[in-house]
Formats: sequence, structure tokens, C-alpha cells
Amino acid sequence: MNQVIPISIWSKDMINCFLIKGKNKHILVDTGVPNSQSRIIAQVKAHGIDINDISLIVVTHAHIDHFGSAFRLKQLLDAPILAHELDTDSYLKGMADVSTMKLNKPQWWLFRQMIKNEKAPPFTPDIIMKGDEEYDLKQWGIDGKIIHTPGHTPGSLSIVLENEEVIIMDMMASGIMLGGIMFHNRVKHPPFHDDLSQLKLSFERVLKEKGDRYYLGHGKAVDRSQVMKYYKKYL
Repeated sequence: MNQVIPISIWSKDMINCFLIKGKNKHILVDTGVPNSQSRIIAQVKAHGIDINDISLIVVTHAHIDHFGSAFRLKQLLDAPILAHELDTDSYLKGMADVSTMKLNKPQWWLFRQMIKNEKAPPFTPDIIMKGDEEYDLKQWGIDGKIIHTPGHTPGSLSIVLENEEVIIMDMMASGIMLGGIMFHNRVKHPPFHDDLSQLKLSFERVLKEKGDRYYLGHGKAVDRSQVMKYYKKYL
């Protein structure tokens, strides 16, 4: 049975990435801000997992708090990186595309100004998903698939596991501030989305899949009723 293991980049679930644990091989989902590699590896080892058994790195979208340490982790883990073609330019430049960072609330303007010029070591994805194709993870020892869920960024990806755990990263957030400080049952927008109409269609695609626990890039995991609440309230 596969298992999603949260890995905290900032405390209190303010920035998360995840390890999908398989029987023999495992997948790392997202890589945190730049220089997060030591923190990630330490937490992986704390769960009794050999980092040499991480067979794939999935980068879900082109914001620097999610791909910031991808280049270094690829070197350290000797694992290929999978990403979607529509976000590839940001990975090649090592910078997020600010044009996709449309404010969900005016007060996030200052935050965008603070982060818009941040850089990470650039990288070239080894496996590139195209269009709305699905990617089967069985070859990587995981019972599940990756689907294209644009809206937060054009190339955003989500992971749907057969055990009904789903990683949707920044499609939504929970809690206050960047998600983790308190009020974890409060669902909300993250600071930015690229296209809310696309995001609505992506939620519809996700909700067609079986799922009862949804893992977020900012905030604690939520259940299906909370995802539905977000969908109905904001989209």
C-alpha cells in the first residue's frame, strides 16, 4: 500500500512537499525553496527510507517554493525530474513567470513584489508531460497517476493514488497566512492563481477521481467535503 508522507519546508505546514512511499521505490513531489535539500533528505531518512530508493522527482508547478531545490536534489538523488511542458520555461530560467501570478487578494501585491525576482538553479526536466495526457506511475513502483490540472499555473500537475490520497498542491490552501499557522479547517485561495476558469475545470477533473484525503502545498491535508466547499465558494 502506498503512503503519502508530508515533508515540511517551513514550520507549521506553511510550505510542504511530499514523499510517496511505495513497497520498494518512492517518489518525491516538489522540492521546496532553494537550499531545502538537506532539510528534505533529513526528513526522508527520519522515516527510515533510503534516499537511493527515491526513483523519481515530480515538480508540480513553476513557483520557486516548489521547484527551488530541484536541481540539487536531482544531483543528490540521481533521479529524473518530471514536469509539464507549459511550465518548462520557468525551470530553464530558474525563475517563476510573474505573468501567471495573478493576485487573489490585493494585499498579496507586496508579497509578489518581494518574491518576483527570486532565482533558483535552473534545470531541464527529464520527463515532460504534454497537453492533458495522464502519466501512469506504476513503472516507478506507485499505484497512481499524474494528471494535468492547470489554473494555478499553466503546467500545474496533481497526483491521484489508488488508495484515494490525492496531492493537489496549490490548487487551494488551508489555514491562514501561507496556510499553516492556525484555523486549519479554513479553506481559501493561495496568494496567486493564473486562471480561475481553468482552475474550476481542473477541480472538476480531480473530483471525478476517487479521493478522500487531499494534500496541499500550503496548509494541512483536507478531506473531500472541504475540497467541495472551496470549489463551491470560490469557483
